[in-house]
Amino acid sequence: MNKEYDTLVFCGRFQPFHNGHKAVIDKALEKANEVVVVLGSSFQARSTKNPFTFEERKAMIDAVYGDQFNYAGAQGNIKTPRVKIVGVPDYPYDDNAWVSSIQSAVDNVKTGNKTGLIGHSKDSSSYYLKIFPQWRNHVEVENIDGINATDIRNHIFGGENVEVFKKYLPESVKNVIQDVFLIDNQNTEVYKQLLTEYLMIRKYKKSWEAAPYPPTFVTTDAVLTQSGYILLIKRGGFPFKDCWALPGGYLDKGQFIVDNMIKELREETCVKIPTKVLKGSIKGVEIFDHPDRDPRGRTITHGFHVDLGYPDEKLPKVKGADDAKEARWFHLSEVTSEMMAFDHYHIIKRFIPTY
Repeated sequence: MNKEYDTLVFCGRFQPFHNGHKAVIDKALEKANEVVVVLGSSFQARSTKNPFTFEERKAMIDAVYGDQFNYAGAQGNIKTPRVKIVGVPDYPYDDNAWVSSIQSAVDNVKTGNKTGLIGHSKDSSSYYLKIFPQWRNHVEVENIDGINATDIRNHIFGGENVEVFKKYLPESVKNVIQDVFLIDNQNTEVYKQLLTEYLMIRKYKKSWEAAPYPPTFVTTDAVLTQSGYILLIKRGGFPFKDCWALPGGYLDKGQFIVDNMIKELREETCVKIPTKVLKGSIKGVEIFDHPDRDPRGRTITHGFHVDLGYPDEKLPKVKGADDAKEARWFHLSEVTSEMMAFDHYHIIKRFIPTY
């Protein structure tokens, strides 16, 4: 039977995949020969907003649709999946790169020419439905029972009416979540760490509920490089505990921003480089203000690229201190998005796009 579309594209984070998402894919399968599901926020460190990896979310969807195939060939013995899954990372400061990555990922797996988008225009996060000119046709699907993944995550970590959230998930998805979070009815280390982070963030936000306006915090971060290496610290506290990050911290009262950057750099890494050398080696300064860059609240950081060049001497000695468990020089080729906290991977890429 001929379908209205060759391919329908469904974009989302699917944290986790729930019955509302399933309703969209079911509708897409009625209208198209195949559905390409684009898993956003892939290939990054776990957080309470993104607790499941690309592989885990793919497993959730495969568990529901793994038996859906198109058949071709003289005897119909050549089969291809009707639900294809691709992952794309976030690009918080480059919408063009994000759009391009989705286009490339879809083009690599789709068949046929008539392609459209499918989804539910729930809020501003659904703007993607209007920014792919080559996929002009948009299939709108109504929300099912008001389900949203944020509420489900709050039930998972908040411990309130845990059984309630289960009715919003396909049975096979519950099994995948249990594999990640429970083993023999005991919480896994992954779950324990995410739960601790969730409770810390909730307590942190509650402490400023009485503020007349939502607080906005100011921080500094140092991208210190030398001879193709970058200096990173391992976080000792939540959020993103044990992830790697740029040396930095909150702006102290009475401190100039550039001086705060140097102070935090020294406090967390014990690096002994004269102030004059650090200030003279600043190659770029930029503000990074994505609204969701820090789960604790609105935090605007001033990023400094300090490049020491290629001197003859060895890399300066460093040691983790203050709230950093460890400080270490990494070759730029070693740094991956999965290992980095917050948006720090994207800050590095902004200053050093070719690494």
